Parts: sequence; structure tokens; C-alpha cells
Amino acid sequence: MTKIPDIEIRHPQLDECALVRSLVQTVVDEAYGGLWADPPLPIGDPDWSLAWVAVSRGAMAGVALTQDEWLDDLWVHRLYRGVGIGRLLLERAELEIVGRGCLTAKLRVVASNHEAIRFYERFGWSIQRCFPHETFPVEMAEMRKSLSRG
Repeated sequence: MTKIPDIEIRHPQLDECALVRSLVQTVVDEAYGGLWADPPLPIGDPDWSLAWVAVSRGAMAGVALTQDEWLDDLWVHRLYRGVGIGRLLLERAELEIVGRGCLTAKLRVVASNHEAIRFYERFGWSIQRCFPHETFPVEMAEMRKSLSRG
């Protein structure tokens, strides 16, 4: 792994929420565009002001968003992969979930996204079940991790 660039993990400023949404749209389209539909793929409209962002030298590098015990989103721009940004965002998201009193964290990932699954497995997550997506013609994997208040 190469050195982690100067990274700040924080909530986005209100004027950055459009940048966060744009980052998510870019990564989703790169990862899944053409799998079930042509880009741009629907990403919903969550409140990105609640997310955690990784900012490297003023550039939006990644984002994580949690809700209750769920890691709803974790996306890292391709230019910033492999340097530890995903790990930093995942750690922050897990801390947020534990802070809500949840001792088990959950996430969903497209089952064919083996790179993402391996990433989560390296940090203690495991697949609990696979199931068809409720809208799109893809198989999903639900992953879980036991957390401690440590």
C-alpha cells in the first residue's frame, strides 16, 4: 500500500453536498454502469450532510454514510484507491454505528463486486446471506460485523 495522502475525515460543509453526490454518482456509474442499466444509475437522494467525507488536499476523495446499524454507502474515487482512504472511512463509520449503541453493523453489496467484498472481509466483515435485489436484476450480499464499544 502506498502512503496515505494528507487526508481529513469530516462531515461535509453545506456547500459541498453537491460535490459529495457527484462523487457518489461517478463511482456508482463506474462500478455498476451497464450491469443492469446504462449510466447515470439511480442513487437516491440521501442527506449527504450526515455523511463522512475524506478530503485530500481540497479534493473530495471518498464518502461514507451510515443509518442506524447500517453502512449505507462507502465510495472512494478511483484516483484515491489503495492508499487507505476506504479503511479510514470504514473505521469512522463503524465508530458512528457503535456510538448509536449498535453492536452489529450491516451493509449490502452487489454480490458480483468481489473487490468490495474482499475489502470488507479484510476488516472482519462476513457475508450472512445472499438475495435478489428488490428492484434491479442483481444478486446482493448482506455482510455483518460484530463491533465492540472498545
